[in-house]
Amino acid sequence: MKDYFFISSPLHFFIAAGIALQNPRHTRTAVLITKDAAAGGCFAAAAERFPQIFDRVIDLSGRQARSLRARGPRFARLRSEFQQPMQARIFSGNDRRIEFQFAMHVAAMSSPSVEGIYMDEGAITYVGHKSMHSLQHRYLDPLFKKLFYGAWYKNALTTGASAWVATAYVAFPDLVHPLLQSKQLVAIDTAPFTSAPFRALAAAVLGGDGRAVESLRGVKLVLTMPHEGSYIHNPAPYRDLAAVLGDSFAPAEVAIKAHPRITDHDLLPRLFAGMTLLDNRCGMEMLLPLLNDDCIIAGDISSTLLTARWLRPSLPVVALTVHDSATGALSRLFAALHIPMIGPDQLAAWLAGQPAADPHHEPKDAPHRAGA
Repeated sequence: MKDYFFISSPLHFFIAAGIALQNPRHTRTAVLITKDAAAGGCFAAAAERFPQIFDRVIDLSGRQARSLRARGPRFARLRSEFQQPMQARIFSGNDRRIEFQFAMHVAAMSSPSVEGIYMDEGAITYVGHKSMHSLQHRYLDPLFKKLFYGAWYKNALTTGASAWVATAYVAFPDLVHPLLQSKQLVAIDTAPFTSAPFRALAAAVLGGDGRAVESLRGVKLVLTMPHEGSYIHNPAPYRDLAAVLGDSFAPAEVAIKAHPRITDHDLLPRLFAGMTLLDNRCGMEMLLPLLNDDCIIAGDISSTLLTARWLRPSLPVVALTVHDSATGALSRLFAALHIPMIGPDQLAAWLAGQPAADPHHEPKDAPHRAGA
């Protein structure tokens, strides 16, 4: 059996590595299609260091022009890979990506039994695509793509719902969006994510020199930041938040995880003076297996908190509604996963209610199982 993993984000890389570890007898190929060539190169270098996880790496990362001529070399590479008969499973964290759909199209012509599998993409798996009810999303965009690429393009009203996908590997099967409920749902086993090989892979993605891992040892709270556009012109709420954290922890015990697309790298050191600043290029997913067992995860309402609840269910997780509160489906999802949503002015009281940490407690390699 051949397993292909189409990877376009840190979360996809994370989940793909876990699934690959569970299938050592399969030929496991990481197909990198990140728009950021540097991120793709980072994942490729890490994957190639661990052949016990991925047997092969195909790096197609880098932003591509939309014309067929510009996409020609990429399509040619995929055609040469998938046109021969094979027993294969093709995983993707985004079945709307044209590379995955083209691979499925080519593979299905020579291998009718090939299976398309969706890997959990975070909140969108449970609340649906934010534009799924728009005219553009439902009708215009898929029509143009069918005309441009061919009838093989299959629209997905929400990620994971396209006809190319038969099975969905998800963190919380009971909570998926109704459009995914018709798929065969498989709960992702979290055991591989705290195994020694996976922790080594995570460390490699974080730089591999040990300094990033060492910086996490004394961290008692990780704060994940939203995109800087939500606070760069009004940083006062986060300045107040820094004061609350400073009253509860020593500076070195707090780590700040910037948004991956941050541009003003000088702002966070000013807001959170003395606190540990984590590399914004590294996905939070790779940090989670390396955190202490009593570390708190706090941040804006995002998929990061869902991943933390899924992978490390024993860790306290709290959503901070600094600007806006979650409403509707997202609010219900956080409630179902027992993730409290509080304002920054409530954080001090919430922290005071957390159990005291054991000073002799060390991080473990024992697997964690998901549970609400």
